Amino acid sequence: MNLIEFIRLIKKNIFLLIFIPLVMAVATYFFTRNSDKEYNSTTMLYTGLSTGFTIESTGESRKDRDVVNNSFENIINTIRSRETIKEISFKLLSEALILEKADGKHVNPKTFEKMKEWFPASVRKQVVVKGNAAATYQNLLTAYETGQPREIQHLFNEGKTPFSLKNLSEIKANRKGNSDMIEITYSLSDKGLCENTLKTTLEVFMRRYKGLKASETGSVVAYFQEQFDNAKKDLNEAEDRMKNFRENGQILNYYEQTKALAGKKEDLTDEHHRLEGELKAADNALYKLEEKLSINRSAFFKNTELLNQKNKISELTSLIARNSLNPDGGNIEQMNKEVKMYESQLADGVKNLYARTHSTENVQINNLLESWLENMILVEKNKARVGSLNQRLGEIKDDYARFAPLGSGLSRIEREIDVRERAYIQILHDLNMALLRKQNIEISSNLDIIDKPITIEMPSKKMMLIILSALVGAIGVLATLVILELSDRTIKNLERAIDFTGIEAAGALPVFYQKNHSETIKETLIGQIVTNFKLKISALHGSNTTPLILVTSTQPSEGKSEVANLITQHLQKSGARVLSIQPSSETRTSYVEGLLKYPASKALSEVKGFEELISTWIDPNDYDYCLLEIPPFLTGNIPTNILKNAHLSLLVVSANRSWKKADKKAVQILENYHIPVEMIVNGVAFDSLENLVAENQTKDSKLKTAIKRLLRLELKRKELKPAFV
Repeated sequence: MNLIEFIRLIKKNIFLLIFIPLVMAVATYFFTRNSDKEYNSTTMLYTGLSTGFTIESTGESRKDRDVVNNSFENIINTIRSRETIKEISFKLLSEALILEKADGKHVNPKTFEKMKEWFPASVRKQVVVKGNAAATYQNLLTAYETGQPREIQHLFNEGKTPFSLKNLSEIKANRKGNSDMIEITYSLSDKGLCENTLKTTLEVFMRRYKGLKASETGSVVAYFQEQFDNAKKDLNEAEDRMKNFRENGQILNYYEQTKALAGKKEDLTDEHHRLEGELKAADNALYKLEEKLSINRSAFFKNTELLNQKNKISELTSLIARNSLNPDGGNIEQMNKEVKMYESQLADGVKNLYARTHSTENVQINNLLESWLENMILVEKNKARVGSLNQRLGEIKDDYARFAPLGSGLSRIEREIDVRERAYIQILHDLNMALLRKQNIEISSNLDIIDKPITIEMPSKKMMLIILSALVGAIGVLATLVILELSDRTIKNLERAIDFTGIEAAGALPVFYQKNHSETIKETLIGQIVTNFKLKISALHGSNTTPLILVTSTQPSEGKSEVANLITQHLQKSGARVLSIQPSSETRTSYVEGLLKYPASKALSEVKGFEELISTWIDPNDYDYCLLEIPPFLTGNIPTNILKNAHLSLLVVSANRSWKKADKKAVQILENYHIPVEMIVNGVAFDSLENLVAENQTKDSKLKTAIKRLLRLELKRKELKPAFV
């Protein structure tokens, strides 16, 4: 379908395109004339989700877009959730049901009267607590949960009231662009209920949202608090075991004590080795001096006084050695004085005893005796010191034996304390983070109301609905017409006839009883048909016999007789002699001035030849053309013997029908006899003939002609003046 055909379709059905939209517009006005006014309430919330500063904010760090979008979705879905809507519904109901009359703030008089229908007296009696909205709300919740009375569940789940799930689901919450704002809107015909619905929505939503945000970290904080208490208890128990272990093992600082013990042992061992060396050297020197002096050491110390002095020196020396290892020991200086005193007494005693038994006048003897006394005292002192060192080394050995098993036990307890201390610190850190998160959520969940709910009257939609219904009607009708036009399989025009049938066309004829069809157009179209079949005959017919032209169709009532008469008249006007043979309702054959009529009831299928059909006194060769109209092929009365002599077949096809398989099969009969077939499309719409006639013959108005040229993009076409007048 091209643009010109589309315009023709509109022109053809202009009445429907005007009448149906007009009816729909009038009907819309009729149904909306008493409609209620519409009110719209709006409020604005600030969330701070994307740009707000929180406890966890760090400098200029940007928040993840997906996290922000999910947070906004959580808020919006909380508003739209079924539980939120149910709570809003029952709160609105409880406030409205306790009213004695409509106050305009909660419901208007019209809604108040309708509530008497929605809530019969029996239902009100069960749920309403006079003057107490909170108690009424609880009764509504209980009635909904228990299903008694069932009207409450039906009202909320399936009802179409302003308190139903369906209507309250129309509360819209949307983020304003990329900002931190959320706009909540609601529309209703009751101004007071509309605004009260939005106020209740804010109250319910903000409480539920804050509770949900708090529950996100409440269980986490409780978990870490429990783990923290357990970790603290375990750490205290481990530290108590360490305390008892140190007390029982008399440990102040195990590692320092063992280090000091090892150092003392090393020092004492070195001192022990040194003293043993000195003792051995002094003893050897003493032995040599005794040989030179002929002194028997045991004999000297049989003297009780000398023996006591020697023992005193040993005792004091041992005591000095022990005290030198103990910072809290006695006065070492005093003991050293006593040792010197006893050494002096022992030396005097030994000299006196030696003088009584030996001569001491020799100076060398005196010196040797002095050396013997020194070595003898040194030997005794070193023996005493070595004894003290041996005793001290034994004590250190006992300390080693005591500290050795304590080390592994102490390490195990220290490891246990370290593990529990690190667990304690980590859990403490996690607990602090959870508490920080909880505090941050509690702060961020406090949404701020930027714009309090405000209600305005919406512009009336009556005119818009009327216009819209008219447009829908016009578009619907036009779409239906286009669909019907595109799905129409009728032949309609010459071009479609050629496409559908695949047969060459001699021309097309309109319905001539319509207006605007002049004789000029009729003659032009008939002339085209005649010219086309003349050219066909001249190309195929080479003999001197009169060409036999069949005028037929595949189905009845195609207009064969009318077409045959028009062709005959045109040929006769041009001076040609034409024999027209047509069927008639008469019972015998008749002939009048070139028109031969044979009985329509004649069985042409049994005719043996063309000569049998016409009278013997008529010679076809006396005519220039012989036109024979035969019955439709689908009637079965086909003159097969006459077809053998035919030179051309003019197949008349009606434009107001479709081309079927039976038509195609009927045409194959002509093809089997090798008869050329030229199709004539009859009853074509006058507008479809513009491609077959000259533009000046259609007698269109200048405006219509200009529009056609514009649609065909013939913008530079000009009328040419004749060369000769």
